[in-house]
Amino acid sequence: MAATETEVTAPGPVTERIQPAPADVTVPSGLDGPFFREIGERKREGRDAKILVTAADGQTGVGKSNCCDYLGYVTDTTAEGFAPHKTTIEPLRFLELYSVLKPGSAAVMEEGEQFDSRRGMTNENVEATQKWQQARVREIVAFVNLPSPSTIDSRFELLADYWINIERRGRCRIYKKKIHATKQTIYYKTLQTLEWPNMDGSATFRHMDSLKNDLLDGELDNDQLVRQSTMQEKIDQAVEEAKREKRNEILTALFKETPLTASDIAECSAVSIKGSRVRQIANNIS
Repeated sequence: MAATETEVTAPGPVTERIQPAPADVTVPSGLDGPFFREIGERKREGRDAKILVTAADGQTGVGKSNCCDYLGYVTDTTAEGFAPHKTTIEPLRFLELYSVLKPGSAAVMEEGEQFDSRRGMTNENVEATQKWQQARVREIVAFVNLPSPSTIDSRFELLADYWINIERRGRCRIYKKKIHATKQTIYYKTLQTLEWPNMDGSATFRHMDSLKNDLLDGELDNDQLVRQSTMQEKIDQAVEEAKREKRNEILTALFKETPLTASDIAECSAVSIKGSRVRQIANNIS
């Protein structure tokens, strides 16, 4: 039967979410506005969105995490929907999420001030910024939760696409980041205001809350970003140590299991140490 003017047809198959929003969370019948239209357009083009979330005047308890949780459910368009494993309080895990989450996912980074270069982590933040920039090819909508606009690291601000500032619990103002064409300075254009329902009962919000409690209890070591160069140094050291151990095993076997003397072994073209050192190695003398 041909579709009438009143019938709505989908352009393709409709996939139901595996994990629907909790029953006690009120979900609006529809969302609209410049911000949501832009997010939808980005998803259509396979682009990501990086969003900084702060509170006016650095207020606490006004619902930054609550807002991130709500927008996580709204902007996650994967079949499974937004879930606890898409939230974290650890910087390295947040960057890792870009390589493990399915395109279309939303991700939340709590305590985003850990990326602030003023916390004595300048080199680490340079590498974190580079990783965040490289992650643009992934269709991930990422929310970085910060105490106030003053704690935004300038490098991360330059990469961000939007800024959400919580004005009071349940209400925020959403801005689009712009860069002045000639002055190359950052400024913000107001897109819309948003009011959202209380998300305290959702599994993701409770998970985020437990992560913050673990941080306060000292169960998480979240102020350490491992530099890529430092990690490479450790890898190189381990490789050299393994080579040295294997060399010593071969020299010891030659010295103890063949008629060759230490001097004979030292004269071999593949050996670059003196006979006295060969003898020390064979006798396990450091």
